[in-house]
Amino acid sequence: MNMFINVLSILIIGILAVSLIATWYLARQQKVIDGDIDTQLAKPIQEHAFLKNPIFFSYGLFFALVLFIILFIAINFR
Repeated sequence: MNMFINVLSILIIGILAVSLIATWYLARQQKVIDGDIDTQLAKPIQEHAFLKNPIFFSYGLFFALVLFIILFIAINFR
């Protein structure tokens, strides 16, 4: 394997690890619902609903990496 693939693999594994840890950390912070399904959300989460969601963050990183790989292949193999 060449150096680019090694660096890209390490970068992807790092991003996956950070996403897993962030998701695990946020899941542990959630309070147990006491029978109420429609509880009030915290004010910072109401203001930044998409930024505080690790799933949207992971999807954004995934698509950015896919576009980066497509661009790299298009540049090197034309």
